[in-house]
Parts: sequence; C-alpha cells; structure tokens
Amino acid sequence: MSTPHVPPANWYPDPSGGQYLRFWDGAAWTTHTRPTADPMVATGAPVAAPMVLYSQHVPVHAPIGAWRGPDDSRPLVRNMVDAVRVCVQKYARFDGRASRPEFWYAELTSLLVVFAALFVVWIPFVGWLALLLLWVFAMASIVPLLAVTVRRLRDAGFHWAWIFLYLAPFGGIALLIMCAQPSKHP
Repeated sequence: MSTPHVPPANWYPDPSGGQYLRFWDGAAWTTHTRPTADPMVATGAPVAAPMVLYSQHVPVHAPIGAWRGPDDSRPLVRNMVDAVRVCVQKYARFDGRASRPEFWYAELTSLLVVFAALFVVWIPFVGWLALLLLWVFAMASIVPLLAVTVRRLRDAGFHWAWIFLYLAPFGGIALLIMCAQPSKHP
C-alpha cells in the first residue's frame, strides 16, 4: 500500500481563494499569509482557481468507516452484543437493510450456541436439558435469522427471493457468498 504524496512546505495559493499566498508547513495550512508576487493577481486579471491540497473543513463527527455514508440508516453494529440486540429489536422485520457485521455476528452467535449445546449433550441429565434448550433456541431464532438474511441480501443488492437457495443442495454456500458481498447502497 503506497502512502499519498505530501507536498513540501512552501508558499501556495490560498485555498480560500484570496489574492494571497498561504504557507503550507508540510502537514497543515498555517495562518501565515503574504501578498502574491504574481503580477496577474495584482492587476486584477483573471486568475486560475487556487490549488487546494486538502480540505480545510474539519468534520464535525468522526468517520465511522469507509462503508458507511452520512445518511446511512442502518444501526451501528460494533460487536456481537450489538448484533444480537439489533436482531431482537428487528425480530420479524424483513424490510430495510442489514450490514455485514450485523448479519455475520448474528450467525456467529447462533453457531456458538449450537456448539455450546453440543459440548454438554453427552452429560446424562444435562444433555437432555441441553437438547431441549437447543430445540427452543432453534425455534425462537428461525424468524430473526431469516429476517436478517433477507435484509442482508437486500443490502448486498440481491432480491429477497434468493433466500430460497437454502432449499437447494449446496445453496447455503452460494447464499453465504451472496451475503458476504459489500453493500450496494451508500
């Protein structure tokens, strides 16, 4: 990965468009200005647009990530707890979109619950209880996992009906690949 070229410290045309030169210290614009030595500027002749090296506007909010636009309505999912919270809040909401972290953390949570139940299945009495709880969890998580998959497909730019790939042999693999695609919306 290459680093961007940073202009050396020098006097450059003022990025705000004035008839002055502003000093660039190699990292940021300073407050030091001086009149330009260009006779075209002094006579009032038309001057080319000033060179703007970097935007002078400081963002009010820190950027969340390269994949989120400023008008992104999806909830911010940073970890597994956030993903489970969003899936529970949107229990049967098939409209809208779901980000990749929301989908993958929800899938990872259900996978971890299944693996945890499989570790205790071999214990005599606790195993039957674990199987019962696993069955209850499976029944309770069908709708939220289908909803988050439909929302994720919509966010990746696919029609919701592609969820029926689950019914085809090896269709689940194709569906997981489709859900791994980046967002097609800002």
